Amino acid sequence: MSVFLLLALVFVFFAYLVYTRQMQWFLGVARNTACGICGLLMFNFFFSGFGLAVGINAVTVLIVGVLGAPGFLLLYATQLLVR
Repeated sequence: MSVFLLLALVFVFFAYLVYTRQMQWFLGVARNTACGICGLLMFNFFFSGFGLAVGINAVTVLIVGVLGAPGFLLLYATQLLVR
Protein backbone atom coordinates (compact mmCIF):
# COMPACT_ATOMS: atom_id res chain seq x y z
CA MET A 1 0.00 0.00 0.00
CA SER A 2 2.76 2.45 0.85
CA VAL A 3 4.46 1.83 -2.52
CA PHE A 4 1.31 2.93 -4.30
CA LEU A 5 1.08 6.01 -2.12
CA LEU A 6 4.70 6.87 -2.90
CA LEU A 7 4.10 6.41 -6.63
CA ALA A 8 1.01 8.61 -6.42
CA LEU A 9 3.00 11.35 -4.67
CA VAL A 10 5.75 11.14 -7.29
CA PHE A 11 3.14 11.38 -10.04
CA VAL A 12 1.53 14.42 -8.43
CA PHE A 13 4.95 16.06 -8.03
CA PHE A 14 5.83 15.54 -11.70
CA ALA A 15 2.39 16.72 -12.78
CA TYR A 16 2.96 19.89 -10.76
CA LEU A 17 6.34 20.38 -12.43
CA VAL A 18 4.82 19.99 -15.88
CA TYR A 19 2.50 22.92 -15.26
CA THR A 20 5.17 25.22 -13.89
CA ARG A 21 8.04 27.01 -15.49
CA GLN A 22 10.66 24.90 -13.72
CA MET A 23 9.81 21.91 -15.87
CA GLN A 24 9.87 24.02 -19.02
CA TRP A 25 13.32 25.31 -18.04
CA PHE A 26 14.50 21.78 -17.28
CA LEU A 27 13.24 20.48 -20.62
CA GLY A 28 14.96 23.37 -22.40
CA VAL A 29 18.24 22.58 -20.68
CA ALA A 30 17.81 18.89 -21.55
CA ARG A 31 17.15 19.77 -25.20
CA ASN A 32 20.15 22.11 -25.31
CA THR A 33 22.31 19.44 -23.71
CA ALA A 34 21.32 16.77 -26.22
CA CYS A 35 21.78 19.08 -29.20
CA GLY A 36 25.03 20.42 -27.75
CA ILE A 37 26.54 16.97 -27.31
CA CYS A 38 25.65 16.10 -30.90
CA GLY A 39 27.11 19.40 -32.10
CA LEU A 40 30.30 18.92 -30.11
CA LEU A 41 30.71 15.42 -31.51
CA MET A 42 30.22 16.63 -35.09
CA PHE A 43 32.53 19.63 -34.73
CA ASN A 44 35.19 17.53 -33.03
CA PHE A 45 34.96 14.98 -35.84
CA PHE A 46 35.37 17.57 -38.58
CA PHE A 47 37.82 19.98 -36.93
CA SER A 48 40.03 17.64 -34.92
CA GLY A 49 42.37 17.44 -37.92
CA PHE A 50 42.98 21.17 -37.55
CA GLY A 51 43.71 20.83 -33.83
CA LEU A 52 40.43 22.42 -32.87
CA ALA A 53 38.63 19.95 -30.62
CA VAL A 54 36.79 20.55 -27.36
CA GLY A 55 36.71 17.77 -24.80
CA ILE A 56 33.29 16.46 -23.93
CA ASN A 57 32.97 16.26 -20.16
CA ALA A 58 30.55 17.33 -17.45
CA VAL A 59 31.69 20.96 -17.49
CA THR A 60 31.41 21.45 -21.25
CA VAL A 61 28.06 19.66 -21.35
CA LEU A 62 26.78 21.87 -18.52
CA ILE A 63 27.98 25.02 -20.31
CA VAL A 64 26.27 24.04 -23.55
CA GLY A 65 23.15 22.86 -21.72
CA VAL A 66 22.62 26.06 -19.77
CA LEU A 67 23.83 28.63 -22.30
CA GLY A 68 22.77 26.90 -25.52
CA ALA A 69 24.32 28.07 -28.81
CA PRO A 70 26.29 30.95 -27.23
CA GLY A 71 27.86 28.44 -24.84
CA PHE A 72 28.77 26.24 -27.79
CA LEU A 73 30.46 29.17 -29.52
CA LEU A 74 32.13 30.18 -26.26
CA LEU A 75 33.78 26.77 -25.95
CA TYR A 76 35.25 26.91 -29.43
CA ALA A 77 36.26 30.56 -29.08
CA THR A 78 38.18 29.79 -25.88
CA GLN A 79 39.75 26.79 -27.61
CA LEU A 80 40.97 29.12 -30.38
CA LEU A 81 42.37 31.57 -27.81
CA VAL A 82 44.11 28.88 -25.78
CA ARG A 83 45.52 27.13 -28.82
